[in-house]
Amino acid sequence: VNEILAKGYDLTRGTEAMRWVIENRPDFQHVPAYRRFIVKWPLILEVKQTMRESDWDSALIRLDAQITIDDHDPSAYYHFGLVYRYIYRFADSEKSLRRCLDLFPDLAVGHRALGFTLAYLERKEEALSELETALKDLPHDPEILRALTEIRSPSGSDLDQEN
Repeated sequence: VNEILAKGYDLTRGTEAMRWVIENRPDFQHVPAYRRFIVKWPLILEVKQTMRESDWDSALIRLDAQITIDDHDPSAYYHFGLVYRYIYRFADSEKSLRRCLDLFPDLAVGHRALGFTLAYLERKEEALSELETALKDLPHDPEILRALTEIRSPSGSDLDQEN
């Protein structure tokens, strides 16, 4: 646990454990989810890489493949929402982030991302509500605090892209 807290957790190690369970405990209740995750894992890594490179078209292609494998994956919809916002497709961003939050209502970063998207759509009250929801679980998040200040200011919400 201390190593994980200090260095983070490499999910590749988790996939090794999942493979062992699939091979040795095929009746285990989570085997179907493990199989889906193992298939998605290379795509997830590729999505993260293409996003780091700002290769939005490639990210969208990989996210689409990820959704084809598992259309109940909140992280895929979350990342779709981010990519769509980065390419100024705000309506698509909102739709993807709302799907993410339908699947995982307590995802604070999902509420934060939706708040940013709604701010870009100039829907201030909705944006404030989402950002305040996110702030409950991320109370010291500088991006949320900055966004709340900017949206509440008389000049409006000229937000920079969220990192």
